[in-house]
Amino acid sequence: MRITIVTGFIAWAFSVGAIAADLPPPLEIEETGSVESLPASYPESWMMVDEASFFSMYGGRVIILDVLETNPAKRIKGMVHKNLLGNFGQHTQRSEFYVLESFHERGWRGKKTDVFVVYDRSTLKIKKEIVWPTDRMQVLPERYAMTVSGDGDYVFAANFNPAASFSVVRLDDHELLDTIGTPGCVLTYPVGKRSVASLCSNGGMLTTVVNKDGSLKSQQRMEPFFDTDKTPIFERPAIIGGHAYFPSFKGVMHDIDVSGEIAKYNGSWSMLSDEEKAANWRPSGLGLLDKDDSGLIYVIMHPDGAEGTQSHGGPQIWVFDPKKKKRVKIIEAPNHAISVAVSRGKSPKLVVTNGMLGLDVIDAQSGELVQTVTDFGNVTPLLLHKSY
Repeated sequence: MRITIVTGFIAWAFSVGAIAADLPPPLEIEETGSVESLPASYPESWMMVDEASFFSMYGGRVIILDVLETNPAKRIKGMVHKNLLGNFGQHTQRSEFYVLESFHERGWRGKKTDVFVVYDRSTLKIKKEIVWPTDRMQVLPERYAMTVSGDGDYVFAANFNPAASFSVVRLDDHELLDTIGTPGCVLTYPVGKRSVASLCSNGGMLTTVVNKDGSLKSQQRMEPFFDTDKTPIFERPAIIGGHAYFPSFKGVMHDIDVSGEIAKYNGSWSMLSDEEKAANWRPSGLGLLDKDDSGLIYVIMHPDGAEGTQSHGGPQIWVFDPKKKKRVKIIEAPNHAISVAVSRGKSPKLVVTNGMLGLDVIDAQSGELVQTVTDFGNVTPLLLHKSY
């Protein structure tokens, strides 16, 4: 029995050796831990997807996505976290962007800490963290919960605790300078070189002028230009050429001149014809409007509007020339539209968060659907941003 086992083992060993002799040589050892960098300025087809992760807000993030990439495995270019409905902003000239987010010391409970984070646009590494001095504005994604000053030297970020204010960060050294109260007025719209406009509860606007050291220089209130009960407006403007365009719930476009040191009301014009008014066409959506580089405004619209439909989105995107105060195009939304953003460049793409919470990519000139993008980590991509 012992001789049989030994003989069998020798035969097996020789057969394994023969098979091994026929195998190709082993592969070279690959390097691991390779880290690549993104360009300092992103391509026009890249968008910043503000993923709120509404049903699990600890999973919020900003996804850097190439919306024209046809290979799903190559679409995602990078990602950073944005905890508990964090606010997001980016600089058009500096290679960095900003997240203001919140953490509880025991997960969903315990002491809350708000943190302002500066990210390097190329490496996605954190350049600076600042513990925030008060409770930031914590709301559904807003383009103007945080803004960069007109001269590009400061970030203004809105607070609400429930007193309204904003804090000032100097970008040369990423230092927190001051917090300035804005009683009854919220959000941060850039005005002139170093002023901030905030929308007020009485239907007016407050302009805050900031000194170079980040302190308060002066404040001036604008008379109410809409009735908050009867003629409410969306707080999400398109800012083009020193003018901030605010649509109302019922289709009136308000023009605020933000080119100087103080914001000034510049009148309004109707977005609707008489027939469209009769059909109750209205603006609607979450991130319901954006602009392109040529100065056109894109607004989600829907018919049969009524009380409470202002966030529902709609089947069409209307394109307006604000200089001519008229509509120049209608683009059909193939799968309903909830939010919209327009890419940079001479051939812009309209990127729409659709009714299934995927993204429809549309040629803004022809109105043709380019592709629908899903499976990129999308849960509730409630707001989209063009990249820089």
